[in-house]
Amino acid sequence: MAHTVVVYHQPSCGPCHSAMQFLTQKGIPFTARDVSSDTEAREELLKLGSRSTPTITVDGEVMIGFQPAKLATLLGLA
Repeated sequence: MAHTVVVYHQPSCGPCHSAMQFLTQKGIPFTARDVSSDTEAREELLKLGSRSTPTITVDGEVMIGFQPAKLATLLGLA
């Protein structure tokens, strides 16, 4: 099943890079939104109730921070 995955990130965020690498290694397509340079992405992040990166949405479910086990569960990989 294909999931809709969005990663809100910023360039200097190590956990952001880890999350995107995790998704890439698992073959999960995702949209990367850089909140440091994209005002619209920053506004979306705030509307999700987060001020932290990475914030990841999987089919609309919000996860703040990179938690590999939880992300795998949301994606049906666990």
